[in-house]
Amino acid sequence: MINNIENKKLNILYHHRTQGRGAEGVHITSIVRALESMGHSVKVLSPPGIDPLSNAGNAPVDKSDVNTRGIDSLWKFISRNIPNFLFEFIEIFYNFPAMRQLEKELSGSKYDIIYERYAFYLIAGAVKSKKYNIPLVLEANEVNGIKDRARRQTFPWLCNRFERYLFKQCNSIHTVSSYLKNMIVAQGVLGDKIHVAANAIDPEKFAGEKDTGDLIEKFSLKGETVIGFAGWFDEWDRLDLLVDIFNNLTKKHNNIKLLLIGDGEVLGSVRKKISEYNLESDTILTGAVRRDQVHQYLSLLDIAVFTHSNEFGSPVVMFEFMGLKIPVVAPKLLPITDVLEDNKTALLFDILDMAGLEEALDRLIRDKELRKRISDSAYEVLMEKHTWTENAKSIIKSSGI
Repeated sequence: MINNIENKKLNILYHHRTQGRGAEGVHITSIVRALESMGHSVKVLSPPGIDPLSNAGNAPVDKSDVNTRGIDSLWKFISRNIPNFLFEFIEIFYNFPAMRQLEKELSGSKYDIIYERYAFYLIAGAVKSKKYNIPLVLEANEVNGIKDRARRQTFPWLCNRFERYLFKQCNSIHTVSSYLKNMIVAQGVLGDKIHVAANAIDPEKFAGEKDTGDLIEKFSLKGETVIGFAGWFDEWDRLDLLVDIFNNLTKKHNNIKLLLIGDGEVLGSVRKKISEYNLESDTILTGAVRRDQVHQYLSLLDIAVFTHSNEFGSPVVMFEFMGLKIPVVAPKLLPITDVLEDNKTALLFDILDMAGLEEALDRLIRDKELRKRISDSAYEVLMEKHTWTENAKSIIKSSGI
């Protein structure tokens, strides 16, 4: 039956416990659409009041400006204001309504696969997949014990017990990085059961061509080489160090600008550092950008930079840079080296090696042909390996049907 799996049309139940906004909404919607384009039927089970298929698209740069209402606002309030220990008890309790929701769906309809997005303490899908003898495929974008997670864990030892049960019930596990795969293997799960499937893009939305609209004129960027980053600005992005490097580069190069697209908790300190270096005229801070305008803003970049990132996550915006043929400079973190290769599809530097970052940027500023060679190669790899359809095929293949 496995040999004919690509021709078989399946009924898939997608179960998750996210708010469906930001990057997670994009990921859910993209996988669902890819599976549907292959002829499969997908039903999405979400927390009450959540609809990721309509809320998706708030990532990566307008997180601060997401409006919510009704029960969606309640989830948002709880996630932001409840103490960690109490929040984790709520996560555990959520299994009861989730199991009732799954029971109602599974008892009334026939499904071939349960596809569940990992969430701390969530084992409802594992319990019901065992009861109904349905293959469970898990998508793990984080796991217990991550150091740099925004919300700290209070009871990692308890979460570990839930996680072990969950992993045991899975037919396969898909992670967005080798880092996460290694963490799961360390729990005793066989490596063959775990598949690394980084984030991806929809090829129809990326033709390797830029569209800046009227933004070049708006920001007076004609004739400038624009270096920058886009996203929700977190501590781990180390934009303070990027400003340091950019200040050094202005002493060696004329007509360069720094463009930071987005907003976040560290923007105030970044703004202060820009002022200390008197770089206001050479720096553009866009603030939050609507999702439907993001590509025009990204298209302004000649060089995209990741000064640093977290160790476990696959940056959605990296794939958008690749899709717009913008050369990338990035650290040798596993989620990045899973996708990009030094001097072929990007220029990579040792983690927090700022001299290495400055050297890479200096090379790309001076050499337009190098920028083109690297970005063209990255685009080819993107279209061959990192589309949502390729990820969807891997999900079906790994289900064991």
